[in-house]
Amino acid sequence: MPVYHAFRRYPDLFLAGLFALGAGCLAPPAPAEVLACLNLPLLGLLLFLMSIVAGLRQSGFFAALFQRLFKGRNSGRSLSRFFIFSCYFSSMLITNDVALIVFVPLAIMTFTEARRIRLIVPTVCWQTIAANLGSMLTPVGNPQNLFIYSHYGLSPWDFFAVTAPVVIISGVVIYLATFTLPEVEVELSSQAEEGLPWKKIAPLLVLFLLCLLHVLHLLDFTLLAVLVLPGLLLLDRRLLLEADFKLLLLFALLFIGVGSLSHLEALTSKAASLLTGHEFWVSLILSQVLSNVPATVLLSGCTEAYVPLLLGVNIGGLGTIIASMASVISFKAYLGTRFSRPGYYLLTFTGSNLLVLALLLGYYKLYV
Repeated sequence: MPVYHAFRRYPDLFLAGLFALGAGCLAPPAPAEVLACLNLPLLGLLLFLMSIVAGLRQSGFFAALFQRLFKGRNSGRSLSRFFIFSCYFSSMLITNDVALIVFVPLAIMTFTEARRIRLIVPTVCWQTIAANLGSMLTPVGNPQNLFIYSHYGLSPWDFFAVTAPVVIISGVVIYLATFTLPEVEVELSSQAEEGLPWKKIAPLLVLFLLCLLHVLHLLDFTLLAVLVLPGLLLLDRRLLLEADFKLLLLFALLFIGVGSLSHLEALTSKAASLLTGHEFWVSLILSQVLSNVPATVLLSGCTEAYVPLLLGVNIGGLGTIIASMASVISFKAYLGTRFSRPGYYLLTFTGSNLLVLALLLGYYKLYV
């Protein structure tokens, strides 16, 4: 029974653990090889980024920005656009997961207090699409990007050359889609502005900048760890506990499994031959059932064609609710409301996703 409950609560971790165990039985790695498989610099960078952004979120930095931009009477469509494009642009730096954690509850709270409930579902659905596609632009935008960027040793310019066209097209599509949102008046209550704790925010922004310098290959990871880890401990050691350790463990298990299988040359060569020329479609379809992070790690060991893989797992974040696990964050936030309609949400979410997915597939077929 405990195993069944563990599977129901964390199916991705459970399956990743079975994969790592099974791969380890087929090709048992030496202890030193396990450590090499883990890619500690990548896991460390993810830990630092998640902790820093958690500190910024707790400081009220993002909510204060909204309060200073919108007061009194506003257009519901304009407010929705703000929430949607806040996810689109912020996800490029703070990841799609965190963008949704910050701005989806803020959108739900705003429209609930203003009694504009019918704006919530379309806004949250397009926020999710915006976060998943905006985050595609940068290596730090989402976990699969950071993995591909690190695994293939890409330069920032190599990366942007692949992702920028799709992100720009996506932004235009999302903006045009906002014209379908209800145009109603929204009255926002006036709230007293509170001073921000800049003594905490400023150091966090500096630490975030150091992480970006590492991503740009301008700062060695060892030096980054020496600067960032003590900085976080001095500011607030509890921030390190705010990281998504489930995601870090998922990565670690997948790294171990893929690393073990890489020793089976017959298997990897066969998988590589089957994957060659089909990286985009395989990664896109696999993302629909496994989600794009596990699909990225599993397929990366079988191909050197990073362009179709990068496009496949990011565009593949559209579609099913689990294609990008960040989408589940929005769904859970919506389910927490007293007026939630799960069926209506999933119908709206899936329809919107499939529409954008079809348009981006058309772009891929014509221009890539």
